[in-house]
Amino acid sequence: MPQAATHIIIPLVLADIYRDYISKIKFNIRYVLIAGLAGLLPDIDVLIGWILNLFRYFDISQLHRTFTHTLFFPLVFLILFLLTRDYNPRFIKKQKLNLNYIFLATAFGVLIHILLDALFSGPVYLLPGIQFGFNLIPLDIFQGTFFAGIDAIVLVLWLIHEELKHRISDYI
Repeated sequence: MPQAATHIIIPLVLADIYRDYISKIKFNIRYVLIAGLAGLLPDIDVLIGWILNLFRYFDISQLHRTFTHTLFFPLVFLILFLLTRDYNPRFIKKQKLNLNYIFLATAFGVLIHILLDALFSGPVYLLPGIQFGFNLIPLDIFQGTFFAGIDAIVLVLWLIHEELKHRISDYI
């Protein structure tokens, strides 16, 4: 199963690649960060399961990879993106951000999380009753070492890219 860092790094890198090489308009780098952080959002069901377990016995497997790992979850943020086109609170505008693009970056990060889980750690329910997944990296062979290695490699490559493209060492 991809680790938490993988769920942050992959959407962050993909959003950054889109920003630097594909997008005609260079959007605020904070959207890249939001997309990366949103990559963890589908696993909020784990936190909710832990909280529910504090109050009564609750098996996390009953909740994990259910609603937050379906296409409905990123669709919620996509709908919010469409609904908030003309609404931008002052505190968000002050940061030179748009609320609707925050929702779009969130939908992107959530979708990448679901795809990573479907590709590498068994099926997820894309829609009720419709499962999708390949389980390309069997957990019994690699446990966490494969994904820790992937995290390290992708992070180092991204940092090298950022240094070459944006000179991040100037900010240290």
